[in-house]
Amino acid sequence: MKTAKPLILFGAVSVLPLAALAQQPEMPDLSKWQCNLCKFETGASGSIEAGAGNVSRDSAKFGDYTGLNEKGGYFIGEAATRYRGADGLYWNVRASDIGLDSRSAALEGGRQGSYRLFLDSDAIPRYYGDTARTPFLGSGSTGLALPAGFPAPTTGLMPLAATLQPAELEAKRNRIGVGGSWMPQASAWQFDLSYRRDNRDGTKRTSGAFFVNAAQLVEPLNSATDQIEASASYASGRLQARFAYYVSRFRNDVASLAWRNPFVVPAFAAATTGQLGAAPDNDFHQLSASVGYQFTPDTRASADIAWGRMTQDDAYLASTLNGTLGAPALSRGSLDGRAKTLNANVRVNSRITDALRVNASYAHDERDNQSSRALYPWVTTDMFLAVPRTNNPYGFEQDRLKLAADYRFSSALRASAGVDQDWRKYTYQQFTKTDESAVWAKGSWRAMEKLDLSLKLAGSERRNSGAQVVDTIVPPENPLVRPYHLANRSRETVALRADFAATDAIQLGLGFDSSRDRYRDTSIGLTGGRDYSLNGDVSAALTEQTSLHAFATHQEIKSQQAGSQAFGNPDWGAETHDRIDVWGLGLKHAFVKDKFDVGADYVYVRARGATSVDAGVGDPPFPEQSTTRQGLKLYFTYRVDAQWSVNGGYWHERYRSASWALDGVAPSTVPNLLAFGEQAPQYRVNVFRLSAKYSF
Repeated sequence: MKTAKPLILFGAVSVLPLAALAQQPEMPDLSKWQCNLCKFETGASGSIEAGAGNVSRDSAKFGDYTGLNEKGGYFIGEAATRYRGADGLYWNVRASDIGLDSRSAALEGGRQGSYRLFLDSDAIPRYYGDTARTPFLGSGSTGLALPAGFPAPTTGLMPLAATLQPAELEAKRNRIGVGGSWMPQASAWQFDLSYRRDNRDGTKRTSGAFFVNAAQLVEPLNSATDQIEASASYASGRLQARFAYYVSRFRNDVASLAWRNPFVVPAFAAATTGQLGAAPDNDFHQLSASVGYQFTPDTRASADIAWGRMTQDDAYLASTLNGTLGAPALSRGSLDGRAKTLNANVRVNSRITDALRVNASYAHDERDNQSSRALYPWVTTDMFLAVPRTNNPYGFEQDRLKLAADYRFSSALRASAGVDQDWRKYTYQQFTKTDESAVWAKGSWRAMEKLDLSLKLAGSERRNSGAQVVDTIVPPENPLVRPYHLANRSRETVALRADFAATDAIQLGLGFDSSRDRYRDTSIGLTGGRDYSLNGDVSAALTEQTSLHAFATHQEIKSQQAGSQAFGNPDWGAETHDRIDVWGLGLKHAFVKDKFDVGADYVYVRARGATSVDAGVGDPPFPEQSTTRQGLKLYFTYRVDAQWSVNGGYWHERYRSASWALDGVAPSTVPNLLAFGEQAPQYRVNVFRLSAKYSF
């Protein structure tokens, strides 16, 4: 009987859930419930889009970066697809702007948690101008010749009417990358290896001079940069670490550009050919390590260090092509350029209490330029010899210390403050040291349920070690000159921001930023600067189907400088005043929800720059420079069904600019300058596009 009691008790307890279930109401049918986030995606999905577009006119400026530089039709091609396997196998494929010079493509695949492989490519077109003209023959090559009738004493006497031809100024950068990652099973390590190659081909503007005579030239581009990076990363528990090796190798197939002198100067008749050196081949190697450790849930520290080495040892060009100067011999065949770099920093973040957080960081950057010094002959534009010069291998050291604290007084009030210190040392400079201290404070306050306010104040003071004469700088500098990045300077900044939720559907924002620089100890150089901006934005959900957003910004930048024509005290001054206005408006409306959407975006940008010079003789100010850009985009999407949709758009852009350096300057306007005759860019372009998209 005693042994039966536990069995009776167990049987009674096992029946209780059934009895309780019998007394509960009927459970709902869960078979019809759906959870889009509860299942893992498997199989292939993606989209393919194809169509046609049309550009209304040629414009290098409009096509710069976009690839829409030529009038006429173009192919619209976009594709994106992905695959997810149940065993973790995956791949992604993407292709954009297939019909344009700005196209890109990428392929990535692997097995999650095991390995990853990628292959990508992209192109960036650059169109520098389409109004340049030149009489030089052989543009795009390393040697520029002149047609019959050259040289001449001035541009007005050159046969330009019969010899000018369009100068093509455009380049393309093509990049391809390949690499992968490997994550060993049951390991905290990950290994990565990548390779990228950048090719740059085309032409760009440059210029060359023979003493007081100058000419604009077309310089060829043909270079490649190879980059390789290998790394090993470790992450387990509180510790994360990474070790990496990086190498960059630049090779330029253009060593120099030679051009014939279009001017004849009887006193220097032998100066017939000039030569410019191109960017030299160079290499950079860097070894780096980083580590992070979570000491407690509230405190984390991290550090990283990188050692680098730069080298450049291309052979020098001849000191001159003018045989009558005796071709002064160079003291070395190449620079034998070498520089070591060191970058290191340490960071600590800690939450002292629930309300107080502190951050601290220290960084050290160094470039030790170990390039050889030598005395080199100085040939003034292939015309005459001057006093030889010694090259100065500039280097620097920089140390930065930052301390900051953030305190939350309440859910509505929060404040933060910090101190920054920056020490720098320089070699072969007018100043050997600078020391800059900065303090800042920021507060944010929820003044009302729907109103947030923020204020930031900052001030800094930079002091240098005092000017010194650098004997190796030839010709010597005016001892009163103070380079703006080394001069004593005080800076004050203030920033205000207000965000207001007028209703649940309408949000407003308004901000003000101001900065002022004072160079009280500068007699010659930049003496002062002021920058302020006012910005606002609004977003509104007008109805369930219609949304609106708008923004506007006004910015003004002023600066003053002083100079000396007599290598003494300041005898002239200048002031620049730049104004930039930007505003935009966007509207989106769903005529039929999830079926037919339309939208419009408008952007207006205007920048103006004024420069005035006071030399004591009543000089008039320079003409104002300006740029205005207006862009309107209209677009729609019509979903035929779950798989097919039609996309269309219209893009109108108008660009106007005025530049006293270009406008009205023809190739022969300046007697001693053979110019391209380019004018400030102007265009009005319309782009239409229509495409069909299939999703699967």
